[in-house]
Amino acid sequence: MSDVWRTLSTLGDSRWLLPMALVLLFTLPPTDRALKFRWLIAIVLTATVTLVSKLAFMGWGVGIKSLHFTGFSGHAAMSSVVYPVVGAILAGPNRAHRRIGLAAGCALAAAIAWSRIPLHAHSLSEIVAGLTLGLACGAWAMRITPPSGRPRAIVVLAAMVAGVILPLSLPDIHTHQLVIALAKFVSGRVEIFEHF
Repeated sequence: MSDVWRTLSTLGDSRWLLPMALVLLFTLPPTDRALKFRWLIAIVLTATVTLVSKLAFMGWGVGIKSLHFTGFSGHAAMSSVVYPVVGAILAGPNRAHRRIGLAAGCALAAAIAWSRIPLHAHSLSEIVAGLTLGLACGAWAMRITPPSGRPRAIVVLAAMVAGVILPLSLPDIHTHQLVIALAKFVSGRVEIFEHF
């Protein structure tokens, strides 16, 4: 069962998610300008809030001890701001299909978020916070205008290839290591806070 959790967790890695989402985002037709703009803001906002929460704990020990909260789960947050919107985009403009795409994206994001618990990567409070943040930002992105059409198959393939390139080309570099290095740099600490 641990292989299932690891596989799901891999689908929430920002090295895969961000290149895939950016290819889809920038290949949306000009008629989807509002969606492109809002989704980009939603992704940047989600990533920024998540990063700041992690830096606050790692660098200065800012968290909520009673909830075992040391920062938003990045896998939960980024999956939930990306996959529901991707599901809606792939489903196209039909409202019923779009709802199915959104639901499938939300289910995948929730499964990815939950995978972090059996892998002992996050507490439940960090998972719930990450999901809430990502889903709220993703919902805001989708609120005004639905996608005007489905992306072509070549675009979907390019998005998947873009997502695979970074993890395959840099298998030993993980975003968590980069966050640790940044926390040490901005806080001036030699060792980060890891636990309460």
